[in-house]
Amino acid sequence: MKQPWKMKLGAILLCAAMMTACSSNSAANTGSVASDTPATTDTAEAGGSTTVELAGVDLTQEVEYEADDAYTDWSTASYTTIALSGTSSSIDGDGATADGDTITITAAGTYVISGKLEEGQIVVNVKDDGVARLVLNGADIHNSNSSAIYVQEAGKTIISLQEGTENTVSDGETYVFPDAATDEPNAAIFSHDDLTLNGTGKLTVQGNFNNGITSKDKLKMTGGTISIEAADDGLMGRDLVAVQDGSVTIKSEGDAVKTTYDTDNTKGYVIIEGGAINIEAGDDGIHSESAIAIAGGKVDITQSNEGIEAPTIAISGGDTSVVSTDDGINVAGGDSETAAEAPPGSGAASSNKLVISGGTLSVDSQGDGLDANGSIEMSGGTVIVNGPTNSGNGSLDYDGTFVMTGGFIVSAGSSGMVQATADTSTQPGILMTFTQAQQAGTLVHLEDSEGNAIMTFEPAKSYQAVFVSSPDLKQNGSYTLYSGGKSTGTATNGLYEGGSYEGGTKVVTFENATIVTWVNESGVTEAQSGMGGPGGRGFGGGGGGRGGDRMPPDGEVPQEAPAQ
Repeated sequence: MKQPWKMKLGAILLCAAMMTACSSNSAANTGSVASDTPATTDTAEAGGSTTVELAGVDLTQEVEYEADDAYTDWSTASYTTIALSGTSSSIDGDGATADGDTITITAAGTYVISGKLEEGQIVVNVKDDGVARLVLNGADIHNSNSSAIYVQEAGKTIISLQEGTENTVSDGETYVFPDAATDEPNAAIFSHDDLTLNGTGKLTVQGNFNNGITSKDKLKMTGGTISIEAADDGLMGRDLVAVQDGSVTIKSEGDAVKTTYDTDNTKGYVIIEGGAINIEAGDDGIHSESAIAIAGGKVDITQSNEGIEAPTIAISGGDTSVVSTDDGINVAGGDSETAAEAPPGSGAASSNKLVISGGTLSVDSQGDGLDANGSIEMSGGTVIVNGPTNSGNGSLDYDGTFVMTGGFIVSAGSSGMVQATADTSTQPGILMTFTQAQQAGTLVHLEDSEGNAIMTFEPAKSYQAVFVSSPDLKQNGSYTLYSGGKSTGTATNGLYEGGSYEGGTKVVTFENATIVTWVNESGVTEAQSGMGGPGGRGFGGGGGGRGGDRMPPDGEVPQEAPAQ
């Protein structure tokens, strides 16, 4: 068990976005999270804080894990027991009262809850901003017409899952509200204030009415094994959702993990440092109206409309996998409907940004793979994109620039709206377009003039364009691209490591005299300026040179961009 600790989380997103070395294991790591339109950034010297300013206004936002967010042994201190029995309960200790099927907690303290409440509610109403800790010690709580656990008021509520126990919280499909003007609570577990989930036990949440777990303030998870099924959103926080440890599986009809903000747009972020998150959503896998930072842990989105969506997305660590019926990664305004209605060309000047500085990211999308209604920066990590098969979308789609300075990326998909990185990049990239679509599973192998493998990749779907950028690529080098064959190496998400390649057909040998080299079966070719696709909502890219250009849909004549 980890010792009590305190960590400031705000620095994670900003440090990732600035591509600076930043340790998330610091005992007191103070920083800020940038808004979606930062104008200037000032970094204090070591030991100080980092501030982000917009039009002279300090948007510094500190988010911290406190000592009580970590699980501790409740049995060594004083506590009150709540034993549930059908439609009634018995209470031993102070701070809680029972009125029929409703148990109300009115004082700060630790409350150990066990047994089954077939129809009832646990209410937390602590007026003095104290901390109420609910230890679920083999509890089954159901309410057919409201939240099963309802935090009306508290400084913070902590739900601890006792080791070795299985707990269930569920609600009904319809709620009864006090009056027509009230629509809260609206989740199986609902809190108006900060909510922390910790421990090592198991919790099953069935949000049959709307959401699974909702906090109208900060929502943190530092432990536990949690399974959520929700009629709408799975795990929702008003200002923050932060995952430091534990395992959560979410099956939701809406967004799986979601944050919003009320009036302060410097809030509303998702920060993932560790743990495991498994997602199956009918809408976005992870959605934020401000920013998303993935610095560690494992995120597996097996089903989604759009995998990860926010105005700012920073990936600096962890292992992230996304399957989507639309865009895999979508950097856009917080309201996806508003973003979809943005006028053509509006994204190029946007401050929206995707920043990748570490970790691994695998995307399998029917829409755009990496879609930035703004710009992309990559300085580290590994990215694998199995993009769209239709010409209306691209594996890479950005309106501003895609500056590549480090890391490894390979993307395969259709060629109609294909983009490479910008020619302002410092790491070389190669974009290969084939005359005809290649069958799924047909290997693409690239090696240098000495036979050293740069890449062996097995796309999961049919493809007509492949882009690769690797630290092993050198400008003014000679390279040969092969198709087909087989590899004796080990494949992860289609990318082979080690082993040998053999049996392929040589497609083309070429020299990459420029940072971004466009190639077809005949050799090096010039990129063509084309009309922007529906995913990018822009025209011709904004990167300048061949790196920011698009190819037109097969068989179509390039068109001039409309006047802005």
